[in-house]
Amino acid sequence: MNRSANHTAELDIHEARQRAIQALRLLSSGKAAADVNYGEIAAETGLPWQTVKRLLGPREDFASLLDGDAPQPLDTRDRILESAARVFAQKSYQGASLDEVAADAGLTKGAVYWHFKSKNDLFFALLDSRFQQEYDQHLPEALARESAHVDPKDSMKELLAGVLERVKHDPDWPRLFLEFMGQARDPEVRNRLSSAYQDSWRMSAGLITHQHQLRGQQPPADPELLAVFWSALMDGLILSWLINPERIQLDSLMPRIVDMLWQGLAPQSPESTKE
Repeated sequence: MNRSANHTAELDIHEARQRAIQALRLLSSGKAAADVNYGEIAAETGLPWQTVKRLLGPREDFASLLDGDAPQPLDTRDRILESAARVFAQKSYQGASLDEVAADAGLTKGAVYWHFKSKNDLFFALLDSRFQQEYDQHLPEALARESAHVDPKDSMKELLAGVLERVKHDPDWPRLFLEFMGQARDPEVRNRLSSAYQDSWRMSAGLITHQHQLRGQQPPADPELLAVFWSALMDGLILSWLINPERIQLDSLMPRIVDMLWQGLAPQSPESTKE
């Protein structure tokens, strides 16, 4: 589709929103803004009422739209990403279409193609967004905990518990990621996933090195190997939990796994078991 035409479609959406706000302003001259309904605005503008609802949001926010105090709408690209995450979670990656993503965002399909060349490209952007959130928010939180000089084993438990808590809070994301992994026969998909994993390993290796430096310890010879190990462990544990959530209790299982690994996998001696 022609990029110029797509850009025009996006501008049309902005203009439609302004028309809807102008109609709201006119209709609210004799009553409270929240008392104006979508049908009245639709009749005034010639737009479908469903479109008016997507453009203006909840009726309780109508007054702030007129006062100019309403929160600024999301950047179009961010709106698409937000809708993609929601639609993919509801429909699955294979089952969702870009038409459905566009409709959820209140945009045309052309506007989606203006920002993303394909559904794969849209998912890669979601993946990058999730990784950036880890880097911008969760990594600093982990470093702050490390700076408190808590016991290293407890620190590891807390760090991994945070990862698992985010998984439990948003289980649709690991399911979606697992589904997308099935596309890895495509060289482009495989290369992008490989790059994302390598970025994650490097970030984790940096955290491991930082842990040791805080305690005046020599970092391990290969911190990235440890990062690969912990990443593989978490991937496997999350997969097991998705398949069998009744059996895999993440809250209690992860601390026990850390204890087991910290002590080593060798069988305990009879003397140690008596202590």
